[in-house]
Amino acid sequence: MQFKNLAVPLLGLMWTIPALAETTTFSPTKGVEATLVLEGSTLNVAVKGEMHNESRTIDFEAVNELHLQIDDFNFDGAKDFAVRQLDDGMGTYDYYRVFIYQARTGTFEELQPDCGDGFVNLRVDKKRKALLSTYWEMNVAKQCVTRFAKRKA
Repeated sequence: MQFKNLAVPLLGLMWTIPALAETTTFSPTKGVEATLVLEGSTLNVAVKGEMHNESRTIDFEAVNELHLQIDDFNFDGAKDFAVRQLDDGMGTYDYYRVFIYQARTGTFEELQPDCGDGFVNLRVDKKRKALLSTYWEMNVAKQCVTRFAKRKA
C-alpha cells in the first residue's frame, strides 16, 4: 500500500520534468528567428532564416543551473547569446560561454576571450565596445579585455 502512495507522486514528477525546459525565442537579425531550448545541461539551438537553417545540440559539463542571456556581445548589431553558470567549486564565480551570430552563415559560433581559458564574471562594456572578464596568471586575478574588429552584420 505504501508503494502506491509513493508511486503516484513519483510518476507525476516524471511527467513534469520535460516542462522544466526553458525556451527562449529571439531575432538575431531581421528575418531570422532563433529558438533556444535549455533543458538541464543540454541546449538545443534552432535558427530559421530565409537563406540558412541551423539545428544543433550543445552539451555543457555543469552541475549548477544554467541561465541564458541575450545581448549583442560583439557589438555588430546582431543579437547573440551566452550561457551562464555558477562555478561548480565554491560558487563564487560566474562562468560564461558566449555564442556570436554569424549573418553570413546563419549560425552561432562560440567566442573565446583574448586571454584566459574562458569568460569568468563577464561584463559587457558597451561604451568601450569590449567584453571584460577575469582570468588568473600565477594565481593572481587579472582583467581580460576582449575587443572586436569592426565588421558588417
